[in-house]
Amino acid sequence: MIQGILTFQFKINQKETGEIEPEFEPIQLIFREDKFDEEDFSELLVQNDIFAIFYQHTTGLFGVKYSYSNFYQGRLKETPYQVVSYFKQVADGTQYLAISIFELDDEIEIFDDLIKEMGNRLDVIFDKLTRARNSKQLSLIENINIRLKNEVKFTIFQVDRLSNLDKLQKAALIYNSNERLKILEILREAPISKKDMKSILEKMTSTINVDILLQPFLELNIIRRDWIKGEKNRKTGEITHQGEYLFLVKDIMIARIPNENLLNHFKETKNELLPTYKQNVVDFFAKYDPYTEALEDTKKLASILLSPDIYDFFILMRHNHYPLDKIPKIFSEFAVTEILLDDLKKLNIIAEIIDDNDRKWICLLTDIKPLIVFPEFMLPKIRAAYKNQDSDGAITYEIAKKALSLLEITYPEKVKF
Repeated sequence: MIQGILTFQFKINQKETGEIEPEFEPIQLIFREDKFDEEDFSELLVQNDIFAIFYQHTTGLFGVKYSYSNFYQGRLKETPYQVVSYFKQVADGTQYLAISIFELDDEIEIFDDLIKEMGNRLDVIFDKLTRARNSKQLSLIENINIRLKNEVKFTIFQVDRLSNLDKLQKAALIYNSNERLKILEILREAPISKKDMKSILEKMTSTINVDILLQPFLELNIIRRDWIKGEKNRKTGEITHQGEYLFLVKDIMIARIPNENLLNHFKETKNELLPTYKQNVVDFFAKYDPYTEALEDTKKLASILLSPDIYDFFILMRHNHYPLDKIPKIFSEFAVTEILLDDLKKLNIIAEIIDDNDRKWICLLTDIKPLIVFPEFMLPKIRAAYKNQDSDGAITYEIAKKALSLLEITYPEKVKF
């Protein structure tokens, strides 16, 4: 859960003696909870951590000498939170920070797009604020500060929306993450210890939290975790293959299906759009096969399901259709409706249909649904992994027994969306 977004301006403050007193002057400090305010937020963020974040931005952290990084993600040292911060240096050298503060167990990667969109808008705001301060235009400064405050509040609102995911969006989390796709790929071959899984994932990303990555799998009952008692090597006495293991008990894919709600509605109401809409649906699904769909296309589907504005529109369109000139105003004030619609058209999620009066209508061409199936293909793979003890993916009798037992137990379980 996001705790707040705090914006600062960095100032040198040189004294007459020549000494300097660098400080971060607060601009807008927006907190999610009332327990923090502008006078007391030391339990959330302290001065030393602000300087540390600023240092990460301005020291060529990524090997670019004499340059800086606009975005930084990391854990605070003196308080139990993690941050995504945005840095801006305007033309006259004035420097700004916008620090978004999250709890340690928050999966902040899913908020990347929202934070970057905020950064793009702060670019303009900080430029205008600097010019207004330099020209001492007090009324303009006040108006820009109000805009900055509203922008930060809106971003917190958007993050909150994206924090409360439904089952469909949790499935999208799996296909929107290279690390989670790697987990799925590995477990489709054989069970693996959590420790070994962590080692593999660390080669992809140095700072990895396996428990957070596993969360959507566990919430959708796709993976089971269990403790395996190890085996003692007769020669060395060493206990091997002991620890927490991960087992795939359901497989998952994200697929498109016809929007039956709208088809049935058109049939019941004898809507004039039915023949054209139905032909569009038939043409699309005549060529579509979820099993041969390119992974990159599935990733794009997952990405749009994790966009608050697009997802709200997608849910609305399951049961409705609208003329292009009367699209409901459900998007946020910063969303460009034309761009969002164009993106959905390119992905064949919506279709534009023209009626007998040459009026354009927007309809949901394909619904999106996760398909969760019993992984029958795992049975021979588990047996092979047990028999081939010389292979890298070899498993013990206890691991194989547990894997088969979990598959048997979970076979009747269904996940409804």
